[in-house]
Amino acid sequence: MLDSFDEAILNIVQENNQLTHAEIGRHVNLSPSSVRRRLARLRKDKVIQADVSIVDPSKAMIQAIVMVSFKEESVEGYKAFKERMTKDPKVSQCYAVSGEIDFILIVQAESLEAYESWGERVLMTDRTIGRYTTHIVWSRVKFSTAVVM
Repeated sequence: MLDSFDEAILNIVQENNQLTHAEIGRHVNLSPSSVRRRLARLRKDKVIQADVSIVDPSKAMIQAIVMVSFKEESVEGYKAFKERMTKDPKVSQCYAVSGEIDFILIVQAESLEAYESWGERVLMTDRTIGRYTTHIVWSRVKFSTAVVM
């Protein structure tokens, strides 16, 4: 169970996890040692899954949002697709979704040509896929990895 201090700490570190324990403590009215213990517990309990740096993909590559629909739904087909997408370095995110679309992918490629080649090699050769639609990201209007507490 998370208490209000944990939630406040999580809101802060999701915006900037480079703050010292003392700086976080000042924001939430806790001692630095209490903040350190709470952060250690949140990491141990996998509430905080990773401490990472977020790189702006537009500085190095294009991003595509790809919607994938299967011809026929099957547990085996979904399982195989999830495994392939998990292992593919160009796929940064993969979501199984409800509705007419089965999966939404966020794909990163060096260029439009590189994306086209990836799509031909990875998606067009998959006989279980009935259709996929690609949307190239022109600009990122809003982006956050924060989970609102």
